[in-house]
Amino acid sequence: MHDFIYTIISVFRQAVPFALLGLAAGAVLLVLLGRRKEKRPSKGQVVAVLLLMCYLGGLVAVTLMSRTEDGFRMGVQLHPFLAFFEAWNAFTLRVWLNPLLNIAMFIPLGVLLPLAAKRFRQWYRSLAAGAGTSLVIEMFQYILGRGQADIDDLICNILGAMLGYCLCMSFVSLAGKRRRTAAAYAALPVLSLMTLAGVFLTYYLQPYGNLEDAPIYAANTKGVEWVQECELSDEPGPSGVYRAEPFTRDSCDAFAAEFLGRQGAELNSDSDVIYYDNSTFYSDHRTYSLMVYYSDRSYEYMDFRVDSELRYSDKGGTITEDELRAALDARGIDIPDAATFVVVDKERGRYAFRAECVVEDGVLTNGEIVCRVAEGGILCDVDNALSVSTLYDDAAVISPREAYERLCAGHFSYQDVPMFDYLALKQVRVTACTLEYMTDSKGFRQPVYSFTLSDDRDTELQSGNVWDTFVPALA
Repeated sequence: MHDFIYTIISVFRQAVPFALLGLAAGAVLLVLLGRRKEKRPSKGQVVAVLLLMCYLGGLVAVTLMSRTEDGFRMGVQLHPFLAFFEAWNAFTLRVWLNPLLNIAMFIPLGVLLPLAAKRFRQWYRSLAAGAGTSLVIEMFQYILGRGQADIDDLICNILGAMLGYCLCMSFVSLAGKRRRTAAAYAALPVLSLMTLAGVFLTYYLQPYGNLEDAPIYAANTKGVEWVQECELSDEPGPSGVYRAEPFTRDSCDAFAAEFLGRQGAELNSDSDVIYYDNSTFYSDHRTYSLMVYYSDRSYEYMDFRVDSELRYSDKGGTITEDELRAALDARGIDIPDAATFVVVDKERGRYAFRAECVVEDGVLTNGEIVCRVAEGGILCDVDNALSVSTLYDDAAVISPREAYERLCAGHFSYQDVPMFDYLALKQVRVTACTLEYMTDSKGFRQPVYSFTLSDDRDTELQSGNVWDTFVPALA
C-alpha cells in the first residue's frame, strides 16, 4: 500500500472522534437557536451548521491533538513560500502534501461558512474568518509545543479558505442564474489549478531533475570574513551529467524478487510491501528487510536469519578484502573495478568498497557499499549506495571561482543555511573545493562543488571538525 493512502487514513482516524464531538456541539447550538423564532435557521443552514461544526472538530484534532506534545517551541518560520520551494526541490508526493494538504484542509471552511451564515457571503468576512482561524491554530501550536508556527501554513490556509469561498459562491451564483458573477468567482480556482499544472509541466519538461537540498534563500553572510585556503581555478570544471536508469515501481519489484532470490529468500504473499514516492520497502519480518530507492538504485538489506544478538552487538567480526568480495559475489552483488576496499570501523565490523567520483571512459563510479560483518565473519547487513552511471549530456559547468563567489554570497545548500545563520559566524575558512556528483529527483547525477569549511567556533561547537556544504555546478 502506498504511504499516501496511509497518511489519508491516519488523518481521518484522528479526526473522526473530534468531528463527532463538533457535530454534537452543532446540534446543541441549533437547538438553542431554534428557540428564538426570529432567528430560526432554514433546513439548508441547519445542514451547513452541522457540517461546519463537524469540520471544525476534525480540524482541531488534525492540527492540534494529533501532534506530539513535547513542550518544545520550534520557533517561527517567516520565509514565505518555503514549503513550495522545498516541494519543488524534492518533487515527491510526500513533500508536496505539506502545502497542498494545508490548502485543501481549509477549503471546507470557505464552502460552509457562506452556507451557514449569509454574512460570510461577503469576501472580506470569509477572508478574515480563514485568516483568523489559521492564526489561532498557529499560535496554539507554538504555545503548546505541538509544531512550528509557519507563515506558509497561514498562506496556504487562507488560500484554501478563499478557494472554498469562491467555489461556493460560484455555485450559488449559478443557482441564481448569475453566470457572469459565477465566472468571476471561478477565476481564483481556475488560476490556482493552472498555476499548479504549470509547475508540474515545467518540471516534467525540464531536462534534469532538482537537487533536494539546492539553495532556496541566501544565508546572511554580511559581516562574515571569508578566508580562502585552497586554490580555485577560473576554468570551468569537468562538464557532464551522468545517468543510470532509475527504478520504476514495476522494475523495483522485479529487482527485489531477483535480489532476494539470490539471498535464498523469497518475496511472497506473506511479505509486507510498502510503496513510497521514491522507494519501496520489502520484509517478511523473519528472513529479511529490503529498502530500495528508485532514483539512484541504492538499497539497504538486512538478513534476519543472522542471530539478533550478533546483528545488534557493538562488537563486529573481521574479514579480509578477498573474503568480503567473495561473500558479496555469492549474493550477486558486483563491485566495480574503480572501488577500493576501506575498513570503516573494525571493532564494529563495518567495511566498505568506496569510489569518490571516479570518471573513466564516460562512466562515473561514485559512492560506497558499506557492509556490517558480525562475529565469525558473517555478513548480515549491506547498504549499497555505490552507483555506476554513464555520460548522458555534456552539460556546461561553472568554474570553482564562480562557485566560491556564490558560496560567499550565501547561495549554498539550503540545509546548511539555518545553522549558518544561527551561529552568526565572524570568519569562515574555505579549506577545500572538489567537484562531486549528486543524484537529482529524476535520477541524473548532477555536478556540484563541495566546499570544506572551518570557522572560528569549530572547537567549541563541532569538536574541531570541519563541515561541508555544496553549490550547484551546472552553468
